[in-house]
Order: sequence, then structure tokens, then C-alpha cells
Amino acid sequence: MHMAGGKGWLSRALASMALRGEEPPSVDAARFQGPEDPFPGHWREFPARWPRIDPADPAVRARLRAAVGELPETWQAVVRQRDVRGRPPAELTDDLGLTAAQQRAMLNRARAFLRERLALFLNRAPGQ
Repeated sequence: MHMAGGKGWLSRALASMALRGEEPPSVDAARFQGPEDPFPGHWREFPARWPRIDPADPAVRARLRAAVGELPETWQAVVRQRDVRGRPPAELTDDLGLTAAQQRAMLNRARAFLRERLALFLNRAPGQ
């Protein structure tokens, strides 16, 4: 997968929001405070900081490629067209049969999922 924009693409891919619809969980709900907690919906514990990474690192690229492959097909299409190829939402409305709002929701959910997959990869113990 060609990643136009290098670090810019990786940064965009790491954004996080929620979506209704196809449901691979982007972030485990148990990581957030529940209604009985003092700050419902906030992190129970902040995510671990990532080490410095090079978006051109073959291991990072392979993990990201594998994570994209875990997404539902429609989400993969949205990520590839919007983030990798840089196409604007209006160009994809007919191609994908999705409104700009649907694309944005899927893209945000997919980015959150990808961020979680990269976090698991980057924060693993050495040798794992």
C-alpha cells in the first residue's frame, strides 16, 4: 500500500472518533469510565505513550497494512481512497455509494481501529 504524504498520512490515520454501523471495536469500552464512575466516558487510564517511529519502517508499514486488512471491506475502501490516495469525499459518493457523512464516520472509526492496532504493536514488550 502506497502511503502518500508519509508522516502526514500516519498522523491522520491515528485520529480517533466513533461510528455506528459495521462493528469491529475500535477501542475496548472497558478502557473508559462507566456511568457509575466520576467521569463517564473518559479514559480509566491514559493510553501508553508510543515510542518514536518512522512511518517508512517496513515493520510499521506491514503492521498497518495487516490492520487495514482486518477492517470491513467498505472501511478499507474509504481509508484507501481518502487517506492513502487523498481523494475528497465528493469524488467517492458515487464510487462507494456513501454520503460524505457516512464516509467521515467510517473513516474516523477505521482510524481509531488502526491506531489501536498500531498501539498494540508499538507498546509490546521487546521480543514479543
